[in-house]
Amino acid sequence: MKILFFGDYSNLHACLARELRTRGHEVTVISDGGRYMDTEKDILLDRNPGRFGAVRYLFRLFSLIPSLKDYDVVQLINPHFLHLRPGRIKYFFDILKRNNRKIFLTLAGNDYHFVKACLDGKIFRFSEFEVCGKPTEFESVTHHAQGWTGPGMKEFADYIYSHIDGAMSVLPEYDMAARPILGDKVAFTNIPVDTSSLRPEPLDLSGKVNLFIGMREGMEIQKGTARLLAIARRLEREMPERCMVTCVRNLPLKEYLARMKESHIVLDQLYSYSPGTNAFQAMALGNVAATGAQPEFYKYIGEPDRGAIIPLSPLVSDKEWEERLRQLILNPAQLQTMADEGRRIVTTHNDVATVADKFEAHWKNLL
Repeated sequence: MKILFFGDYSNLHACLARELRTRGHEVTVISDGGRYMDTEKDILLDRNPGRFGAVRYLFRLFSLIPSLKDYDVVQLINPHFLHLRPGRIKYFFDILKRNNRKIFLTLAGNDYHFVKACLDGKIFRFSEFEVCGKPTEFESVTHHAQGWTGPGMKEFADYIYSHIDGAMSVLPEYDMAARPILGDKVAFTNIPVDTSSLRPEPLDLSGKVNLFIGMREGMEIQKGTARLLAIARRLEREMPERCMVTCVRNLPLKEYLARMKESHIVLDQLYSYSPGTNAFQAMALGNVAATGAQPEFYKYIGEPDRGAIIPLSPLVSDKEWEERLRQLILNPAQLQTMADEGRRIVTTHNDVATVADKFEAHWKNLL
């Protein structure tokens, strides 16, 4: 097949593209490279700030569009796959749909229907926007959800959802929000991870336990990483002979993974129901992940909770998470068992070959 991946988050589409090329498919990835992450892409499409950046972006997009035709599959990373207003995105979406065989949507990141599900209290117990019906610090400061649910956003999301041929949900929470609307158009796939390139090594437990946290500028409150860093720093001050904190910011992906590999526990995010790409990569590398791991996650992957993941959530107090981490630091022998089980989960459910099989099957079923 001839496949176009339009947009990318955390190397998700690029990871799939590498695997699909080994199977004989002709694959093109267009993305901004995740900006500082510098993820893999065939065509760079990025937008700089300001009016000049907008003009340059549109010029680049118009120059690309004539060549983006005759693909069997166009896979969009999100309804907002372009850094444009919804009306302009719709214009380019219609061109892609008209000039290619089928359009599919990767359910990842925010859109109207996902954010609305986070707010209505019917599906999720918590989200980065609300916890137990009350706005989070992030939402109180930014009013971010209002942007996703404001005028015209529902109409745009409904248009995209009704005109795609199929969709792939990469996390249970995206599936939970979209399936009532899209029904059998959705296939749950999991996030792909190239486990063959992320080789684990036995944890060195002879020295300090290394608590690792990667910060994305501007997202410290949104993902809860600022709170997690504060917890880690308190433990470091309390037990400097037993633990240390490694905090990195805005590193290219390859450098980031190399730094993460040196750690023991990776503090990922507080408001997710499931591990995301960062946590899955940590688990593949043989680290212990502290991240989302709600019962819904285990139900979706068909696994019992064997304690491989430290299941962070805002429903539990920071003091309780601090105590949980303290006990692991004081009794580090159990970390290797947790790491081994985490690696097994990723290789079983997230290996890129397994996920690519699911993408291929869904494409072929609907082509």
